[in-house]
Amino acid sequence: MYVEAIFFSLIIGWIRGGKIRRFKNIINWTIWLLVLGVLLQYILTYLGKTEEMEVISKLLEYSKGIEIFSYILILIGILTNIRFRSFWPVLFGYLLNFIVLMANSWQRPNLLYNPITSETKLPFLGDIILFSEPYPLPKIISLGDLIIAFGIFSLIQEIMLGEDSIMGGYRL
Repeated sequence: MYVEAIFFSLIIGWIRGGKIRRFKNIINWTIWLLVLGVLLQYILTYLGKTEEMEVISKLLEYSKGIEIFSYILILIGILTNIRFRSFWPVLFGYLLNFIVLMANSWQRPNLLYNPITSETKLPFLGDIILFSEPYPLPKIISLGDLIIAFGIFSLIQEIMLGEDSIMGGYRL
């Protein structure tokens, strides 16, 4: 969902007259912590689906620790760049995802992989929103993921449009 948010936001920002060069205003070392945290989560997600190799199985033994570490990196990246209003929904979405993980022993409730049972806590925060075919990239996401995607879309718009924004001008 994040890839789609980035792609469409760049296109819409460009159509609205936004400038990609404005991204240089946000590049700092803490944004790389955010990117590293997100990459770690993507890697864990895809490795979790392919447990066939012994090396991957050993790495997955530490997945809880790696996931907690990734959330810490993401939190640092968000909080140090909170001057952008659009990071607030991103922070809120990550907090929702973090809460559901903590409540369910680091297992995200998922309609396909980790079934929702009567013991599942906060099932409405799990991966319950289904994007199936004919959607080109079928997936199941959570409410937190949807809010994060909205925040990413808004952040790109905020940065690309800067003071040219119809909304009264964002300051970078």
